[in-house]
Amino acid sequence: MKRRKKLVKIGLALGSGAARGLAHIGVLKVLERNNIPIDYIAGSSIGAVVGAMYSVTRNVNQLEKIVLSADWKLFLSLLDPVLSQGLLRGQKIRKFIKDFLGDAEFKDLKIPTTIVATDLQSGETKLLDKGDLCEAIMASCAIPLVFQPVKIDGTVLVDGGLSAPLAIQPLQKMGADKIIAVNLDGDFFTKKKEKFTIGEMAWQTINLLRYNLARRDAEAADVVIVPEVGDIWGHEFLNGEKAIAAGEKAAQKVLPEIKKLI
Repeated sequence: MKRRKKLVKIGLALGSGAARGLAHIGVLKVLERNNIPIDYIAGSSIGAVVGAMYSVTRNVNQLEKIVLSADWKLFLSLLDPVLSQGLLRGQKIRKFIKDFLGDAEFKDLKIPTTIVATDLQSGETKLLDKGDLCEAIMASCAIPLVFQPVKIDGTVLVDGGLSAPLAIQPLQKMGADKIIAVNLDGDFFTKKKEKFTIGEMAWQTINLLRYNLARRDAEAADVVIVPEVGDIWGHEFLNGEKAIAAGEKAAQKVLPEIKKLI
């Protein structure tokens, strides 16, 4: 009797990087177009946003349409300032996400997904895979001094990119045999500047941290996709088409390596 070939389980790690994370949509377009099966997703920060939204719909064209039709000028104007713990309360952004996800919980996702946040008090990586999806996303995106931390089960959580910008280990724990990682920080330092405002200096410092952490984590992936998004600053969501195209181009470049995984 002929033995059945074992199916390889593929995990997809979607890295942090604010507006650069729209490149994840381009990567997903290539994977979908070439029938690359994604069995698990793990995301930090913007990677958590895109990963969760894709896991709800499993339709990248729908996700791309929503992103490109969004009024990002209006979205950015929704930021609600507050002076306690963070500059922005995030309640209006929470509503923005809720409008898309509704009351979805992790158990409702079509692809098993883990969202990564960071424990502000211990510095440890916190893996979220149960309960309210929107709250987990908000925690993963809570950049210190920009957004208020999010408390889940008594733990104060902030941006997942501060401890695991490229979430490889969660995928290994979930059962992935092979891992595709999308590193949004690998190309960041192609954007050269000689002078920085105080705000840009703060972003650059965080980006430097993520760059080195992501480079470390990427060593455990089987295929690493590095979109050329280094010239897109974190707040430049209006460059959606450019970021998506960069993700598509980068994924297409390593497609032969990806096909070998399956």
